[in-house]
Amino acid sequence: MKPNWKNLCAAVGICMLMALSACGQSYSLKYNKGQNGLTIYHDSLTIELTVMNEAIIHVTKTPQRGTESKLPDYVTVLEPQDVAWEVTESADALTLATSKMKVVVNSAGIIRYADADGNELLAETREQTYIVPGAEGNDVSQAFVAGEEALYGLGQFQSGIMNWKNVPIRLQQYNQEIAIPFLVSTKGYGIYWHNYSLTDINEPQHEIQFATKAEVATGGEEQVVPEGGEKENVAAYASKEAEKKNIRETTFTPEKTGEYTFLALSDNDGRMRGEIIVSIDGDEVINYSTIWMPRRYSGRKYLKGGKTYKVVFQNSGARIPGRLFYNEPDYNKTVFSSAVGSSIDYYFIAGENPGEVIAQNHVLTGQTPLFPKKAYGFWQCRERYHNQAELLENAREMRNREIPVDYIVQDWFYWPKGTKGPEWDRNKYPDAQAMVKEVNDLNMKLMVSVWPEVKNKGLEEKYALTKIPSSNYIDIYDEGVADRFYQMLSDSMFQWGVSSIWLDGTEPEGVKDAKAMTAVGPFEVVHNTYSLEVTRAVYEGRRAEFPEERVFNLTRSAYAGQQRYGATSWSGDTEASWEQLEEQIAAGLNFTMAGVPYWTHDIGGFFRDSKSINNLFDSQYTNPEFIELLTRWFQFGTFSPIFRIHGYVSETEIWRYNEAFENTARKFIDLRYQLMPYIYSQAWQITQNGRQLMAPLAYHYPDDPNTWAVKDQFFFGESLLVGVVTEYQEREKALYLPAGSWYNYWTGEQVSGAQNITVDAPLDETPLFVKAGSIVPFGPKVQYATQKTDAPTTLKIYPGADATFTLYYDDNLSYAYEQGAFSEIALSYDETKKALTIQKGAGDYLDLAQAPMTFEVEMIGGTTKTVDFQGDALTVAFD
Repeated sequence: MKPNWKNLCAAVGICMLMALSACGQSYSLKYNKGQNGLTIYHDSLTIELTVMNEAIIHVTKTPQRGTESKLPDYVTVLEPQDVAWEVTESADALTLATSKMKVVVNSAGIIRYADADGNELLAETREQTYIVPGAEGNDVSQAFVAGEEALYGLGQFQSGIMNWKNVPIRLQQYNQEIAIPFLVSTKGYGIYWHNYSLTDINEPQHEIQFATKAEVATGGEEQVVPEGGEKENVAAYASKEAEKKNIRETTFTPEKTGEYTFLALSDNDGRMRGEIIVSIDGDEVINYSTIWMPRRYSGRKYLKGGKTYKVVFQNSGARIPGRLFYNEPDYNKTVFSSAVGSSIDYYFIAGENPGEVIAQNHVLTGQTPLFPKKAYGFWQCRERYHNQAELLENAREMRNREIPVDYIVQDWFYWPKGTKGPEWDRNKYPDAQAMVKEVNDLNMKLMVSVWPEVKNKGLEEKYALTKIPSSNYIDIYDEGVADRFYQMLSDSMFQWGVSSIWLDGTEPEGVKDAKAMTAVGPFEVVHNTYSLEVTRAVYEGRRAEFPEERVFNLTRSAYAGQQRYGATSWSGDTEASWEQLEEQIAAGLNFTMAGVPYWTHDIGGFFRDSKSINNLFDSQYTNPEFIELLTRWFQFGTFSPIFRIHGYVSETEIWRYNEAFENTARKFIDLRYQLMPYIYSQAWQITQNGRQLMAPLAYHYPDDPNTWAVKDQFFFGESLLVGVVTEYQEREKALYLPAGSWYNYWTGEQVSGAQNITVDAPLDETPLFVKAGSIVPFGPKVQYATQKTDAPTTLKIYPGADATFTLYYDDNLSYAYEQGAFSEIALSYDETKKALTIQKGAGDYLDLAQAPMTFEVEMIGGTTKTVDFQGDALTVAFD
């Protein structure tokens, strides 16, 4: 890594005189005013400001002798809207104003952003800003001044870091890491960096040098073949536990006091196994030991200026010694730097709070469609069901044991031996179509794993699947290949009744040559968008072929805009450890804050015990520490957007473990299904208003700095605050409750907010609080999400403030809601009157006059009343 610190003026070349008629007289730079924005000419640079709507400005900076990118716009869907905006000028500044923001361009071409009242939100800086196509290092970079704020988003990372301010990160798709170049601030703005190549955030300016030499890995990694002789990819290419080698140490004496942020470059080509640990005076700043190893790792630590620290860098398993970079405490910048590009290109989004900014991001990059209601239930998944009989046996057993479930998942190696592709091995699955039918008859849906990495000569030739050179990944950028890839899935899966596809390996890590040509140019220019295009192909293909069924798929990677393609992402092949459990929380929260609201993870971790390449635990089924870890992870999963258990070389069904775990798992599965009216109604808010189902505390309380770094608590919907226990044998949990009043869900105790508290956390509970001034609907216990029942919905009122909630209903499956086939029921609670009003909202899907709805209205700490709602406004009063 060699940062290039050329400033903007040097990078764009010599000045050019242009004969232009300027719009105004006083501003020192030439500019033109168009229908949707401004074009400003600064030296040899053309700066374009396009007003997309009142809250979104598109900024491009292009050398006047440069060439425009011919790449398709894979991400944005918003065309410039016809909104009011005006321009004012002075000699030193040109100001573009909408009803939501002010954009000021000074005579040096530097842009500053403010809200409508003139309060500054963000400003560019020339430091680390440049355009140098073809130079060593990155081609384009834009830096901004960082203020008193916390920054979230950018995707999913396993560092455990919650607030990205000043932290150096590499945005590169990888197993367990997802790159989404969208950042949102607690100050009320967001930045979408519109570049598809590898991108560095806050590229570090300093390096710690190590004088000692180290022994690095050489040659291939030792192969491990599981029982039965079948070389499954994970095991076949995973070396045995790497020796503790490639360890170097040095001393470091910082000049300044404050928080230092670090980035370790481990290997240029990626690897598996081996630990990467950076410790400073024995405190581990970076610690990563899972199976799949990315190339770069981030960390942070407070250091005292003038003090000498011992730094140890262990980079076991890598083929290079590795390098350790850092930024000093006064870095105070947010910098986007991309490997390939001929122009600076970004969108600035303004909003009153992070929620408004993310909602505008959905306006820019696409609305999130509703999943079928069953997707929000429990998923039974493992690596793997080995044949048709085994899958059906476990599906039946789930129903026989009355364990609520909606999806069962067939992982890989259902295909014929020696191939890889969506084709059923008839020896193992003699009648896959009948298997799917029986699963459907059990009121479950089947999801099947498919990779865009096809190693099946027959399928490749039949569907003319051109690959990206140096890999087995299909060239998804070729529209014909994308269409034929979908057709292959339809012929082998959808036509047989399969409902959903698990799109595994969509990073794609296996493209070895970044210069390899795709249908739209070198792979390096579109590197991070592969998953976006895979999910697009499947979404558009299935929606066209099965227009009455909502698309719902799972994928291991994501990119900006992917929320519009009916897919959820998961956090990859994590390791069963307390550290990884804790890291999943920050990983998921930053993923949803990056604008993609649906996310999930392998409950219990993918690599679970010594039989599944994890030597931390001997046997997952009997080891008490693992079972406790599984219990806590299961509780976290209950309140994740998608609720899914999984594990490598594992039988993950909840009855495989001890009775205590099964009882707790049943308790939380039941709670998930009882919360289905709440969850499905919150999902509607995602689709309709760009809200979140899983969000950090700062999403709701951005002005409270105490929330900024909290990474073991989160909101589930608008009202539920969840804490996760992340330490073995911990039976109390320290929490921060934001301002307001809160109810302990388990005890009903009311607690004042704006304080740190400690609560009991027995193994069969996780800390759960409800905000005073909430209405939370609860349904009856059911066996699957769409089960019909005459039991009433309970409306639990948590008093202490006025409250509203919108209940949502539709047919649970189709896209008819897009044409208005839905119903809302508006609930409002008046704290002064101690009364709940129920009235009809938008939509006419429900015929309440013919089929009234029964509600049990429960006042927490008070009484419960039963009412029938026929569509006319109804008030339920409590004394």
